Amino acid sequence: MNPSVRCFALRSLFALAALAPAGSRAADAPPAVEPVAVAAHIYTFTSTMSVSAALVGDEGVLLIDSGDKPEVAASVQTALAKLTAKPVRLLVNTHWHFDHVNGNETFGALGSTIIGHDRMRERMAAGKTTAVGPGFPTIAFEREALALPSVTFDRELTLHFAGEEVLLVHPAVGQAHTDGDVVVYFKHANVVHLGDLYFQGLYPYIDVGSGGWTGGIIAACREVLARIDDKTIVIPGHGPVSHKAQLEAYVAMLSDISGKVTALIKAGKTLDEVKAAKPTAAYDEGWGKVFLKPDQFTELVYNGIVAHSRK
Repeated sequence: MNPSVRCFALRSLFALAALAPAGSRAADAPPAVEPVAVAAHIYTFTSTMSVSAALVGDEGVLLIDSGDKPEVAASVQTALAKLTAKPVRLLVNTHWHFDHVNGNETFGALGSTIIGHDRMRERMAAGKTTAVGPGFPTIAFEREALALPSVTFDRELTLHFAGEEVLLVHPAVGQAHTDGDVVVYFKHANVVHLGDLYFQGLYPYIDVGSGGWTGGIIAACREVLARIDDKTIVIPGHGPVSHKAQLEAYVAMLSDISGKVTALIKAGKTLDEVKAAKPTAAYDEGWGKVFLKPDQFTELVYNGIVAHSRK
């Protein structure tokens, strides 16, 4: 493995782990996972690598994403116990990456029904031996029947749970962050969870190997923007909970950078020449400090556009 690629991946993991609010922690103990109310009966959690969310009702819990390891899933379960004695009945995965599904088996063993996109299930099964990228963890499960989604869908699926109408939507563009993304709309509460289509306040990771590219992410986010309003609570896959205006700023940033990189590619520029042109410069201060650095993000944008230009 290329050592520089592995170092990039490991640095990225540490950065993602640092994104959640710190909360109280002992010197040698991991930070506590605590529920945070974002709307009536809907919660996110502190101190998790990716942003899980839960709808809590009389019949139990609908959970979005299970965390990056079984221990985190157990901590989320402990946090939920502060809100309800009822179990997690439904677990929705927004996509297949380790930091969103590595707690699946924990919840599956407790009887949760796991739901995901058709391609997400296929990717997750392959992820036992093929990680999202060099240096990243693979998927952690021993019993496939407990970890993989038992319910899958192609375009849309509606769940009626805890008094909510929960709409699961695979973006019309098909390939965005991955080729198996799911957006979750809580229609009555006016809340939407975008998974890793949306990284708030930082350049997003793009899974080029799973079909990801900026053109798809932009199209998928615009699809979301057309469905929501200024009062909608917008939950990202990473970063703080936000609103429509922040998502619009994210899309504007991606659109500008993607347009610049596309123009350079059409002009015959190599990857190194595209990096030297600094297409992200106007956004680096606000978006390029915590997770992906400008050249790393530029490379992902470039590779995704090139891959899709060949189709």
